[in-house]
Amino acid sequence: MRLPKLLTFTLTLLIYFALPLAAADKNKTNANSSDANKPSYELPQPAKETLDLSMYQQIRFEGLSHSHVMEFASALMDGIGPRLTGSPNLKRANDWTRDQLAAMGCSNAHLEDWGEFGMGWQQLNTWTRMASPDTAVFITQAAPWSPSSNGAISGQAIWMDVKKEEDLDKYKGKLSGKVVLLGEMREVKPVDKPLFDRTDEKDLAKIVEHPLTPEAEYFTPELMKKLELRQKVAAFLASEHALAVVLPSRDGRNNGGSGGNHFRGQQRRFGMVQLSAGAHSAASGSDSGD
Repeated sequence: MRLPKLLTFTLTLLIYFALPLAAADKNKTNANSSDANKPSYELPQPAKETLDLSMYQQIRFEGLSHSHVMEFASALMDGIGPRLTGSPNLKRANDWTRDQLAAMGCSNAHLEDWGEFGMGWQQLNTWTRMASPDTAVFITQAAPWSPSSNGAISGQAIWMDVKKEEDLDKYKGKLSGKVVLLGEMREVKPVDKPLFDRTDEKDLAKIVEHPLTPEAEYFTPELMKKLELRQKVAAFLASEHALAVVLPSRDGRNNGGSGGNHFRGQQRRFGMVQLSAGAHSAASGSDSGD
């Protein structure tokens, strides 16, 4: 009589352990099915990565022997041009990139939204010239997201140089209807060397060397203070009803260079242009924006 009881106990024990194992296998199957639907970059990093060295070599070979980087760069920079976020040129560049990937054989090349940005902006036409005591034409570009002047505007020029917030006090009541030349004047040295030069062996050796000291952080406390001061200057210019603002070009190499948006996140009520050379202008007119 003990044999049936022992058999019943054994079967019950086997069934008891089989149920958790079956549930575990089902959960594992569901997890694998869920992972299969995830993109590769969302999956956990494997404990040991398997590298396809032959594919790495093929990629290197294609890059070194069949590169189209100059063709692509020329199509973007020469064929399409500047691609400010939210501009029509950015859409053209995105569409062009998608079409290129499709032409290479990518089966699912498509565009995706990454979120809301704000207003789009496009420069239509910008011109700046000195009207008196003599006439002169200046090469300028409208600062990104600068509002349109709705036609030519003209006003007396005034230089404004602000190093700290307290400097704003001396300009109170003096900027209404004026064209503000904002920023420190810098010396524009004559160009006595070729603007184009080639990298020699000595320069290449410097590039190969890895710096032993860490590079300085971009967002230093000093830089953050300057950015905060810029926002206060922008608010001050708007409250004082400045007619327009002219910025000097940044001091790049070979006395050249251009700058980006001077007042980020600021709702400006005045036109703003940036000189393409180091000199300041005396009067400004612009028809810019969209």
